[in-house]
Amino acid sequence: MRKTKDTLICSLIALVIGAVMGVISGLFGLALGFVTEVHREYYLYLTPFLGAAGIAIVFLYRKFSPRSRQGLDLAIAYQMGEVNEKGEIKDFGRARKIGKFPNAYVALKLAANLIMLSFGASTGKEGTVAQCGAAVGDYASRIFRSRKYSQILMLAGVSAALGGLFGTPLGGMFFSLEFVATGILFYEALVPSFISAYTACMVAGLCGYEPFHFSIDASLATTPRNVFLLIIAAVAFGIIGRLFAIALTKSREIYKKKVDNPYFGIFAAGCIMAGFLMFIHGGRYCGTGELLIEGIFEHGSFYIYDFALKFVFTVICICVGYSGGEMTPLIAIGAAAGAAFSQLTGMPIGLCTAMGCVAVYGSATNTLLAPIFIGIELFGGGGALYYAVACAIAFAVNGNNSIYSSQRHVIRSMYSVLKK
Repeated sequence: MRKTKDTLICSLIALVIGAVMGVISGLFGLALGFVTEVHREYYLYLTPFLGAAGIAIVFLYRKFSPRSRQGLDLAIAYQMGEVNEKGEIKDFGRARKIGKFPNAYVALKLAANLIMLSFGASTGKEGTVAQCGAAVGDYASRIFRSRKYSQILMLAGVSAALGGLFGTPLGGMFFSLEFVATGILFYEALVPSFISAYTACMVAGLCGYEPFHFSIDASLATTPRNVFLLIIAAVAFGIIGRLFAIALTKSREIYKKKVDNPYFGIFAAGCIMAGFLMFIHGGRYCGTGELLIEGIFEHGSFYIYDFALKFVFTVICICVGYSGGEMTPLIAIGAAAGAAFSQLTGMPIGLCTAMGCVAVYGSATNTLLAPIFIGIELFGGGGALYYAVACAIAFAVNGNNSIYSSQRHVIRSMYSVLKK
């Protein structure tokens, strides 16, 4: 009875969180659409100021809320309790002692993301909104005086953010349940996350925001050759996602050790990156990568090296402080890798591209269920089996690497579980 009451309370608050995040996701998505179009039209005038935009971003964070620079790793730190040497959760409730999200978190994240994408940074958008969702969930627990549910409401906020921004409520829900720790799902947040994600998706639509969705032809003859090539593709996508996670982690460590002045670091890197981004294919690799995705799915236009260049530009931009998110760039990298694989092997481009989108994203984030459902919701259920196989293989190839440095690994053998 007690658990039912807790679920009901959290679900009612999650409904409010979903509505709020639906408005935020919808309006933010519309703003980003406008910014993307403006940059595409005037990239020669805007991209040269990428370094100056970096200085503005660093100033905003240092002036108003230094702790707000942290991304989803802050949400993970807040969510998790102590973990013992065996990787087992020792005290889940202690996470609340970390404290509350900074009050300026949402405003600063949205402003910084709009600034960096306006001037062509090769970064994402979903990280910002997911972080805002976690903060809104935390705010809601304070407003409704329900701090004991703060962890559940935070996950409901993340679920609502991704559900509203991408139009993928199931994918957003499962991401919120599994991104914090590999090997477990936070089932306490299942119903609230489901409610908040669908609410946000509907409200974002009412705001006039329409995220990208593509229908693909998933028909493929089940021949030994095709099965072999699909497995090879999944392994390749898993390796790309793993390399992205490792490259991002290592580059951040090196950057932190070598650069003492964040203003100088982001300005110098921004100026150098601006030159490359501006003149390599006319700003093709600027922004979130949605233009790359649309070009491949709608027109079949791509270069075989698109995935490699987008990979490098994204890692560098995020490393030096243009941290808008990784999900959309990862989907773009996966789409380009899938298209390249299709060209090399003659496999259907739509199917290979969709598989690349979800498998690279799943590998880099070290998640399994979320990318499968995101694939179904973005590209249709006809390819569900292919997405599942590709994500499972990519997840295995990943080897527990993740773009989230605070992500915990709580994987235990069945034998150790049964012994208890």
